[in-house]
Order: sequence, then structure tokens, then C-alpha cells
Amino acid sequence: MRFVTSGDHFCRTVRPVLIVGQIFGLFPVDGVWSGRCWCLRWRILSLRTLYALGVQIGAFVMASFSFATFWHSGVEFAKIMSWWFFTLNLLISINFCVLARNWPQLMFRWMQLEQSLPDQPKLSASYHQNVRQIVLITTVLLTSGLIEHVLSKPAGLHRAYRCPIPNLLEAHYKQAFPEMFSFVPYDPYIGFLAQTITSLLTVYWNYVDLFLIAISIGLRTNLAHVNAVIKGSEKLYHRATFWKEHFTHYRRVLGLIRDVNSHISVFIIISYSSNLFFICIQLVNIFQQTSSLIVTTYFWYSLFHLIGRILAVSLYGSAIHDEYCQTRTLFYNMPEGYNCSQEVQRFHRQVEHDSVALTGYGFFHLTRKLILKAYRCYCRNVRVGFDAG
Repeated sequence: MRFVTSGDHFCRTVRPVLIVGQIFGLFPVDGVWSGRCWCLRWRILSLRTLYALGVQIGAFVMASFSFATFWHSGVEFAKIMSWWFFTLNLLISINFCVLARNWPQLMFRWMQLEQSLPDQPKLSASYHQNVRQIVLITTVLLTSGLIEHVLSKPAGLHRAYRCPIPNLLEAHYKQAFPEMFSFVPYDPYIGFLAQTITSLLTVYWNYVDLFLIAISIGLRTNLAHVNAVIKGSEKLYHRATFWKEHFTHYRRVLGLIRDVNSHISVFIIISYSSNLFFICIQLVNIFQQTSSLIVTTYFWYSLFHLIGRILAVSLYGSAIHDEYCQTRTLFYNMPEGYNCSQEVQRFHRQVEHDSVALTGYGFFHLTRKLILKAYRCYCRNVRVGFDAG
């Protein structure tokens, strides 16, 4: 298939997000910088793949040290936290490698869909607006994550300062990685390597949310474009060929949404489970700790950062379902006399039968109702925290 290369498209729109991922050892795909789907290649022997593998080995080693302490000194809350952090980010890295292998084919199909939709200049303009939106979201989300990470350092140094070890750097490393230095002798270079790996992994769970937001924006744009073309073509409603063509466009967009969802469902599960888990952890820290202002500030900022992330993923993810609801509304608001044709009724039946939304392996759907459920869960956890405090 010959592609029209002028204008913006999703592969170019999502390029900033993929580049950020590759800086931190995620998404080992060649050709991302070009912004063209036909330039994308996945190779098992490449520097990007080796970089990702190196981080995975580091995460596996750190998770193994945390897990080994369960037998050495028993199960404790802090050890479970450490093990879960490294295991979670190891899973994130592995799943992004799996997705990277299928990414060229997925982007090729996405480009085919874009080229088949009508009114290409309008679609290209929508993607051009998405570029600025995604860059802004990337900047805000990663800056907030960086602030959270920076705030954690004074909090860790404050706890290290209270340790009896005279060397502050040694106290910090032993306080930050007690599981590792329970089995290996202290070495500042090993501590620095562990700190580097931990800093990289800290970006990963922020990146999952950023990636889901970018994908959601792209999928919604395609469905919104189909709706906009139908709304703006009222003079053609009497033609059966018009409804037949746009029914085909709708089914192609729906097929792409389901195909993409099958590849990113694991990230949706990881995003919600990790964010809710760490929200609960930070609530426990806030209501049970009696630490200094530095530590308290870190806990509160981390809590609001997590809440903001889960709200952003929910809002942008649910926008796909909202746009599907707009498709249903089109038929309810159609002028009289047009909804009796066979093609319109067939299109309407298909829309009523479908349920278009991103899902986490079918366990839950990203809709506005999910935001209310997450809010109720948060309020319940706050009440539990107050009772415990």
C-alpha cells in the first residue's frame, strides 16, 4: 500500500513519548525518530534491546535480594514494598519489549486506517493538535515525577542522618537498599549502580500512564473524526452509499481499538493496580508517621501525584467511550425520514450492539463510572487512614 506522507499522523504524533521511553531503556524499536511507520524495525540484537535487557537484569537482581530477605529475616511491610517496586517495573520493561516486537505491524495497520478515512486534511489537523497536547502532558507528567523523585532524596537523607553510621553516603545507601547490603558487603560503586537502576525504574511506572494517555488520544481522534464527518455531511444522509462507506470506516476504527487494546491491556492492569496500591501505601505513611516536615512533604506530594496520574489515565481513557456515546447520539438526533433506510438501521444496530471502551483484560472498562469508583475507593481509604491514625 502506498502511503500519503504529507501531514501529521499518529506515528509522528506519538514520537515524543516513544523517544522518552527509549532514553530510559524502554521500547527497543529502531526508526522511532523518523516518525514513519515503514521505518520501524524490531531487532533482538540492537543497542536499544541490550540497554533494556541490562535494566531488566538489574531489576531482577534487586527484586531477588528483596525476595531473599523473606527467608533470611521474615516478611515485613517495607520488604514487601521493595520487592513489589522492583518486580512491578521488571514486568513493565518486559511487556514493553513484547509490545516493541509487535509495534511495527501495529503502526502499519494504524497508518492503513488513517489513509482509508475521508477528509484527510481535517484528520491531519487533529493529529497536529494532538502533538502539542501530548508534548504538554509529557512535560507535566515527567516533571511532576521528577519533583517526586527529588523530594524522596532529602527524605531519605534525613532518615540516613539519624543512623549511627558516620559516613552519610554509606548510611544513605544502606538505608535505601538494606536488602542488598544484607547479603553483599558495602561498596559505594555498587550503591551508585543500585541507585541508578532505581532511578530508571522510577520513571517506568510514570511512563506507563503517559503511554496509555497518548494511545487513548490517538484512538479517540480516529473515532471523533468519523463522527465529525457524519455530522458535517447531513446533505448526504439520503444516500445509501454514504452510510455504507461510513459504516465501513466505523468498523475499521472499532477493529483498531480492539486490536490496540489487546496489546495494552496488561499496561492498563499494571497502571491501576500499582497506582491504587501505592496510594494506599502513602495514605498509611501519612496517617501513621510522625516524621519531619521534609518527609511529610514528600508523602503528601507523592499522594497527589499518584491521584493525578490515575485521574489522567481514567479521563483520557474514558474519552474513547465518550466518543462512542456520541456515535450513538447521532442516530437519536437524526432528522426524520432518514433513519428508516436499511443501511442506517444496520449501522444503528451495530452501534447499539457494540461496547467501545479500553479494558483491562475485560475485568473493567475505562469509562467515567470507573472514575467514580476510584473516587469512592480513595474516600474509603482516607476514612480507614483516619480511623487507624
